[in-house]
Amino acid sequence: MLLAVACGNSPAQSKTSPSAAKTPVASGSPIPFPSPTPGGPTPPAPVAIVCSSQVPAGHQLALVTLSGIQGIVVRDLTDIQHPVTRCGFSGGAYLRFINSTRVSYIVTSSGDLGASGALYMVDLTTSTTSLVRAWTSGGYASWVYAWSPDGQKLTYLSSDSSGVKWHLLSAAGDKTLSSLGTVPGRGVSADGDDAMVGFSADAQYVAVEETFTTQKGAATSTPPIQIVRLSDGKLVYSRADGTMATWGASGARFYFRTSAGVEVWDATGKVQTASAGLQWIRPWASADGSHITFTTLDAQANHKVGILDTNGGPLAQASSEPRTSPGFITSSLIWYAGEVLCTTTTPCGFGGPARTGKFYIYDLAGVESGSIDMNFYDSWPHLSGQF
Repeated sequence: MLLAVACGNSPAQSKTSPSAAKTPVASGSPIPFPSPTPGGPTPPAPVAIVCSSQVPAGHQLALVTLSGIQGIVVRDLTDIQHPVTRCGFSGGAYLRFINSTRVSYIVTSSGDLGASGALYMVDLTTSTTSLVRAWTSGGYASWVYAWSPDGQKLTYLSSDSSGVKWHLLSAAGDKTLSSLGTVPGRGVSADGDDAMVGFSADAQYVAVEETFTTQKGAATSTPPIQIVRLSDGKLVYSRADGTMATWGASGARFYFRTSAGVEVWDATGKVQTASAGLQWIRPWASADGSHITFTTLDAQANHKVGILDTNGGPLAQASSEPRTSPGFITSSLIWYAGEVLCTTTTPCGFGGPARTGKFYIYDLAGVESGSIDMNFYDSWPHLSGQF
């Protein structure tokens, strides 16, 4: 009952629709690196935002869409029995918390990720918006980006007709860490192809993992996994195979999937097996560093939610029913969506299982409850001790 209440409507919830928000006010750049160069690409306009209340320091937050509420909202889950909607966005995609009061998002000129686009940052305390970067055209993985734990650095992929490049943006400027190559024409596997960038929890390393530019047998193929040390810019690890990666939420531990299972690299340079044979999909680490949730495929092509104990405990499974797209909404609660059951007599066919339209919260203690959160994008804090 506690979890069911936690994800339901609260009397304190704002009923203001984000679509009624005023146009954001452009601000001077509060970001720790130079504003985009004048004369660069003309960015599409930022989205509207309205905040009905301030976010108190130290609170737990989530970016979600709610049943009956238009747009994406910032949900305060600190009092899990009485969640509060703090702010709402009228649009945008790939929203991320930078810290407890700043959120970034991507917009494109036509709603198509291949069009011109921009990455914006909004300050929730003032509802002011800053342009981080803009681009004239996008390709596969042009939406991939991540912030450093302190919000002082941005890593991202640029993707256009010339190929995919991996960048590090900071006060020192915009540095290209690697040219990853072009994306060949081929089909895409939702359960096998992946692209991510991210910083280690200790902020000492930055990594890329992407499978879109990989061309088997190509003499110029670049490694799909690369890890760079930030102090000197040195490439400290690369690998010719691997997909579905994530940084652990403590220290510097980089988890990734290979044909042999899930492996983990750490700052000593060692690579060890975290779970032999595990073919995980879309891993998501808990902010306390203790667990990683993910899905796997069963024999009928349904997804099942699993949980890896990063301290070496046994693998656990959430519901035995088909579930998909899990993520830690707090360090002890996992959000996921219901999935239509595929069987030998009623196969789901091309495109895989559809969602049922039902959504759930799973407590690591073993309880599953219904949720009104229809989509889940990000949560804050990302790491222990963040405010």
